Amino acid sequence: MTVEQSNQYGGKLLQQKDCRLLIETDADIFCADTGKLLAKFRKDVIPTWMQKAAYENLKEVARLNDNRGMAAGIDDKEKIQDFLKTMGSKGMVMKEGNLRFRPILKNGKLSKQVRATPVNSGVVGYMDRSTRHPNCRQTAFNAKETDKFKKAYPIIKLVDEYYKELIPDNYALQRMEADNTSKDFIIPNTAFTTVTVNKNWQTAVHKDAGDYEQGFGNLVAMRGGKYTGGHLVLVRWGVGFDLQNGDLLLMDVHEWHGNTPIKKVTPNATRVSLVMYYRKNMINCGTAAEELERAKNRKLGSKLND
Repeated sequence: MTVEQSNQYGGKLLQQKDCRLLIETDADIFCADTGKLLAKFRKDVIPTWMQKAAYENLKEVARLNDNRGMAAGIDDKEKIQDFLKTMGSKGMVMKEGNLRFRPILKNGKLSKQVRATPVNSGVVGYMDRSTRHPNCRQTAFNAKETDKFKKAYPIIKLVDEYYKELIPDNYALQRMEADNTSKDFIIPNTAFTTVTVNKNWQTAVHKDAGDYEQGFGNLVAMRGGKYTGGHLVLVRWGVGFDLQNGDLLLMDVHEWHGNTPIKKVTPNATRVSLVMYYRKNMINCGTAAEELERAKNRKLGSKLND
């Protein structure tokens, strides 16, 4: 479809019919009009023991999160209402193009905090500065669950090696950025700062933001039980990928993409996906000690990346 047509999908939940071509074998995907590389898909390249270690040690990272913006979608109003009930809220006011909302508090006042549809998602590794956290920092998981991160590390390192092999030019640029970043905020010996962990989440159509623009998203999915769907689709081209255990997808996450519905066949069906990337503002981070000092001395109104 045209760029203009694909832009209409932002924040929408896809249906299986939106996947017009499902890729289930090794493939390199290019745009026929521009020749641009869109994705590289490789089957069964992650050893079983690595998958199991990542699954067991990272699956609980994905907890209810109401800060995922457009990827959380705008279609599931029932989920939003259930979330509001847990807060004791009686309603909401939609904001920012109907992609986020502000709950109405128990006292009838409008909350100052803007939220998105709650989904099961979390992060490991490191994060850059934000209005809530004015210093670069390690995630709570890395601080509290060091052993679990070490057990999951082999899959991150292997994916980094495949990224270097399969898309060397983009990898070199991203690795240079990582090598020029404080080692306190880099996943060791990789081009990554951060891993997003999602569980049983049909992401709405979105473009990844906050990561290195010249990099590619590095994705794997670990499956437990049986389910159908959950195919990751590049919306403009209608091309989807069937990520099974052991598969690797390197994809241009700056194009519109989202998942088809995940339909459980067995009650315990679980899909845990990992997305590995470099957060672009990490280049501005000092050392861990310098970032802590910066947070202590920060003045109200100062710019995050000064």
